[in-house]
Amino acid sequence: MTPPFYGADLSIQWGRPMPAGIEHPLLGYASFCAVKFVGYSVAAWVLSRSYKRPDRNPVLVGGVRTLIGMAAGAAYFGVALVLGKAFPGLAQDYGGWLYMAGLLPVRMAEWWLLIWLFYDRRFEQPAKGWKMVGLGTVWSYVLDLPALFGFLATAGVWVC
Repeated sequence: MTPPFYGADLSIQWGRPMPAGIEHPLLGYASFCAVKFVGYSVAAWVLSRSYKRPDRNPVLVGGVRTLIGMAAGAAYFGVALVLGKAFPGLAQDYGGWLYMAGLLPVRMAEWWLLIWLFYDRRFEQPAKGWKMVGLGTVWSYVLDLPALFGFLATAGVWVC
């Protein structure tokens, strides 16, 4: 049975496209975001300790960080799709690497926004801010792997 959503050609086999798709993209995305939420809540606990702000609820800060990532990620994904269509050869050869590299400034901006929102409105501690942004950005990349596994485990990805 062919899944109802997102049929795509993922690879070429014997000169023909190999069909693939996702049966439950929303469930997969919810799982991806849930993993990020847990990871960002842990990061918020670290930020609150570092900035000596025990009054900051890590679940709230983690939720806000997740929402920031969802919004920025959707915008970034849209831009990446447009660029991928404009430069198909480049996208085919280096698309994954370019996509992940392009996330670097986006993620840094997301972490700076979070620090500004909850911890340092006047940017009075720039050295600490850069350290936390760097660690947060690395943490975002680390969380991509379990989040991707969560997506794949729940989305019903198929290749045949």
